[in-house]
Amino acid sequence: MNSNTKFNFIEESYDRTDSGKSWKSKPYETTKKIVDVKFHTNMTCDDTCKFFRRLGGAESVTRSYTSQGYIVTRLVSMNPGRDVRKVRTFSVIN
Repeated sequence: MNSNTKFNFIEESYDRTDSGKSWKSKPYETTKKIVDVKFHTNMTCDDTCKFFRRLGGAESVTRSYTSQGYIVTRLVSMNPGRDVRKVRTFSVIN
C-alpha cells in the first residue's frame, strides 16, 4: 500500500432495539474523518482483532478489492456486553 494513501473513515454506533433481539436501523452517532495508512493498518491488523476477541468482544472483518489491493473495507465490532455495535467503513481516496 502506498504510504501517502488517504481513506474516508466512517464510524457508526448502534444500540439494541427495545426488545433486545436486534439492532436499530439508524445509528445514534456517526463520525466521519480522513485518515492515513497507519491509522487503517493499526485498526484493521489481525493482531488488533484477535486482542479484542480475547477480551470478549466480537470483531467481524470484510475485505474488498480496491485500487490499493485486497484490504479491509468494513470492520464491525461489538463490546463484551453485546449492547453497542460499531460499524467502521473505509474507502480509498484517489
